Amino acid sequence: MNDQNAHLAPDVAALLERRQDIWLALSPLWLERDPREAEYQHMAEVVEAQGLSFQELEKLYRLEMAPVLVREQVSMTPNFKGFDDSQLLSRLLQHTHRLTRGRRMFWLLFSGLATMPSRHRYGNLLEILHLRGNTPR
Repeated sequence: MNDQNAHLAPDVAALLERRQDIWLALSPLWLERDPREAEYQHMAEVVEAQGLSFQELEKLYRLEMAPVLVREQVSMTPNFKGFDDSQLLSRLLQHTHRLTRGRRMFWLLFSGLATMPSRHRYGNLLEILHLRGNTPR
């Protein structure tokens, strides 16, 4: 845990430590522009480094990221360049830390709507992972 996260509860700090790289890497899936090839390659590298299975990656995409970032994607002020990392991490951390069983079930039911705007980009990422020979297990 770095000094910047010293004020966080141990379980929240551990969650942030585990997720921040992957959350930041995948966030371009929700920008108003399509991710660049270099961004897709970076996403693939981070996914591979994390060793996530397909089910884990899908769960992270649908339950942790989509509910937070779809709000940004469909807002009246489109975000073309990128997100403020600290604000993004704060919102994702707060959402993910509060994912109770009931909230998980809710987001599973509505994840189709929440992922619809970015699903094609997520599919592109999965294709890149497959072409690299590292399809998530």
